[in-house]
Amino acid sequence: MDSRTVWHRALVAVVVVFLVLAAVLYAASVLLAPTDGRNTAGLFVGWAMFAVIGAIVVGIVDFFVRPLGGRSGDADVIAAAEEARTGSTRTQQDRGAAAR
Repeated sequence: MDSRTVWHRALVAVVVVFLVLAAVLYAASVLLAPTDGRNTAGLFVGWAMFAVIGAIVVGIVDFFVRPLGGRSGDADVIAAAEEARTGSTRTQQDRGAAAR
């Protein structure tokens, strides 16, 4: 597997962890607000906001790390689907070049 794909998957996992952490912290703030007061709830909401900001930052980094174009696994999937549909993986540009 390509190292860019490995980094992409790792960064996506980090984004998911941050988003789950943000949801848990927000739920904790709602549950703790009646018993411990606004200060505790505000603390948990603040940490939830930092988790969301962390997810956004890691997502931006992932945007520049993820594999693009023919280097991704998606290109192979698309080519296999095209071959199954038409019996050929030739694109429209390839057909035009072959006709000349």
